[in-house]
Amino acid sequence: MTILLIKAAAGVIVGVLAGFAAVYIFNKMPASWLCDYDEKPSRELIDPYVQRVKGMPWRWIYAAGFVCLVLKLVFFDMQYTVAALFACWAFLIIGLADLKYMIIPDQFVIMLALTAFGFIPYHDNMLQPLLGMAIGGGAMLTVILLGGAAFKKDVMGFGDVKLFASAGLVLGIKGVIIVLVGSSIFSGIAAAAGLASGKCKRDDLRPLGPYICGWGIFYIFIIWPFLM
Repeated sequence: MTILLIKAAAGVIVGVLAGFAAVYIFNKMPASWLCDYDEKPSRELIDPYVQRVKGMPWRWIYAAGFVCLVLKLVFFDMQYTVAALFACWAFLIIGLADLKYMIIPDQFVIMLALTAFGFIPYHDNMLQPLLGMAIGGGAMLTVILLGGAAFKKDVMGFGDVKLFASAGLVLGIKGVIIVLVGSSIFSGIAAAAGLASGKCKRDDLRPLGPYICGWGIFYIFIIWPFLM
């Protein structure tokens, strides 16, 4: 009983710290991380007094989410919990960056890819993460090539390719396919709703990262533990 209480208390503390750290890091990260390689940072990005994500209420919302994640998983498997915490934290930062600034920071894509080491014991074999990376990155690259040929313009950024490749490395074949299908359906629904309401135009570029990251978190938090 004492061990359970210690795990629960530690889970709450770690979850709150993760939520607070997400807001702090996002607000304090270098402006160049939120720009394309040849783009000059906007005044909003370089102004130290501008909150890219407001502390209230978001740090508490994220903290609550991470507390739920840790408390659900800490009694399941400690290594999986640690890997899931870092992966979901990276997914959150990437999703926020793409949602607000239409950019996927390479630094956090690399961090996400590194968390794949923690998930190795939970794949059927060593080929699972490598094939997941190939499927994820290959699917996005195919969309870019076919879309560019059909519409004569960029339909997606290369950051989405890198993000999906990293997600596939973490999640494996089943995970990346579920995330691919889920993010495609929900982004399509959101695009259709935006067009119907007049809030966006047909030629507008819309971020895919938040849907990829949201489904990545959902798979790690809900689906993957259920499949084990």
